[in-house]
This record gives sequence, structure tokens and C-alpha cells, in this order.
Amino acid sequence: MSNKARVGITIPFYKNEIQLAKCKAAIKAQTFQDIEVFVFNNTEKNHGFTRACNMGLRNFLTSKDYNIILNQDCYLEPDAIEKMVTFMNSEPDCAIAGIKQVSTLDNDKIMHGGCTTAYPNGMHYVGSVKAGHHNKNRKMPWVNGACMIVNNSLIPEFGYMDENYFLICSDSDWCYTARQRGFSVWYIADAVCKHEEGGISRKNDNTFLTDKMRDDTLYFSDKWIGNGCFRELSMEIFE
Repeated sequence: MSNKARVGITIPFYKNEIQLAKCKAAIKAQTFQDIEVFVFNNTEKNHGFTRACNMGLRNFLTSKDYNIILNQDCYLEPDAIEKMVTFMNSEPDCAIAGIKQVSTLDNDKIMHGGCTTAYPNGMHYVGSVKAGHHNKNRKMPWVNGACMIVNNSLIPEFGYMDENYFLICSDSDWCYTARQRGFSVWYIADAVCKHEEGGISRKNDNTFLTDKMRDDTLYFSDKWIGNGCFRELSMEIFE
């Protein structure tokens, strides 16, 4: 299967120039080269993760085949995009896919090998690279938004990310919405990025972000919990 495609990368940027430089350097080192990068700067006025992602999605909707949402603190391995594109080309009904995220502090530590529960807390499959954990591609209920690839041709069918979310839950919500529309969500095992631990979404000393994360969780609950479709999607078993 050919890996020919046009790829856009959207980076929601917030304050940390060192992380952004490392993220861009990793993109520049990719074996796959048909890439255009869009950085949405949230530093002076923070519009939130979700709106930043949507700006990139709209920017690349018709000009690119796939769009990668990439946190500034995620550093792609050199062949990551090539492997992501190869997978997406092979699964035309895949709307969104996430990749293996390992810790920058411990490259054996898998921080994301796909996801399980979305509410009340988003839960990831974790494990060890050396032990061979999470080394197979699998359909997932949702994948983590720090690094995910979306099929642009399907976005008109399931929509953009819900901008009622500011920072968290928009990734799981988006994946559930895509699945509700009949598309699949996957974890790609052989595409890898290194993800810095202790990112901004995990810092509880910022009252503004803490309040936004609480509001996001409450909105997810109001939108999905008690919904019969959500129960069905949550109970679906993936081999």
C-alpha cells in the first residue's frame, strides 16, 4: 500500500518555546516529507486547546488528506508520520487514530497505548515497551488528543471538535461522535512519539485551568452520561 498523502500538522502552542522548537525539530526529521505545519498561538490570549485544533482542521480540510493534532510537548519518532499515513491509507473508514506515547523520562514507559474509560476520568492503557505491551493495532473507544491523526475526507460526516470544551474531554467526545456516525477509531502500535510528563493539563496550581477542566468534565457528563448511544459505544468490545 502506497503511503502517498498530503499531511497537515496542527500544533496548539502555549508559552513554552523550548518544547515547540523540539516538536518542530522532530517534524523536520521525519522520513515522510509532504507536511505543512500550522501553529495556533494561545500564549497572549488563550482560546483553548479545542478551538486551536479546529483552526488547524479548517485550515487543512480541503488541501490535505490527513491532519495530525500534535501537542508541543510531543516529539515524533522519525518514521512516525510515515507509519501513521500507511495505516490510515489501509483503513479508509478510520476517522481518528492515536499512536503510542512513551515518556521522555523513561523510554520504556508507555503512557498511552490506547484508551479505556472516558468518564469520570480518561484512562489510558499503559505498560512497558520492553515487555511488548500494546504492540498491535487495535480499534479503540477513543484515543488521546496529544497526538492523533484524522481523515479529513470524513470530517464533513462527523464534524469538528466540540468547542464547548476548552482543554480536556474534546478528544474522547470527538472519537465517540465519529463512532456514533459509523466510523472507527484506532490505536497505531508502531508509530511512536515521546511525550513529556507533567504537561500543562496536569498542573493543578493554575486556578483558571483547573476551573476549565472541571467545566469540561461537567459538559461531557451533561452531553453523554445517561445517553443510550453512549452506553452502547462504551460497551462495545474490541479484540
